[in-house]
Amino acid sequence: MTDLAKLDTEGVERVLAVVAHPDDMEYGASAAVAKWAAEGIEIHYLLLTAGEAGIASIEPDRTAALRAEEQQAACDIVGAASLEILGFPDGLLEPDHSVRKAIVRKIREVRPQMAISLTWELEVGFGINHVDHRACGMALMDAIRDADNP
Repeated sequence: MTDLAKLDTEGVERVLAVVAHPDDMEYGASAAVAKWAAEGIEIHYLLLTAGEAGIASIEPDRTAALRAEEQQAACDIVGAASLEILGFPDGLLEPDHSVRKAIVRKIREVRPQMAISLTWELEVGFGINHVDHRACGMALMDAIRDADNP
């Protein structure tokens, strides 16, 4: 077994979690969120899409509503302080100015000491990563830089 370095959250009061879709945080990060929330850290979720293309057998509007409801329930369970779901189109996310601007707005509102997201690597353990995950990660990195430039 490998020794993993523990993420130092000393002095962290607020975290911004930026992901592409509802349920993305539940793929590996929600346990950390629950721990941090229990320690008094505010975790704010920003979802770039409503995940409306995520269930092929259900029409997009119904899918978006269902996934938003499920995401809010998940946020309540782990103790997230807020959830905001933006309306960028699921499956078509690009790390362009409009996406960066929306993330910057949230960064400036929340003023987090730490931001988290999923990996934006092309290849992940299950194969090729979702294009929206890659775009989200790149947009978040650029938005962090942009948020510091008035």
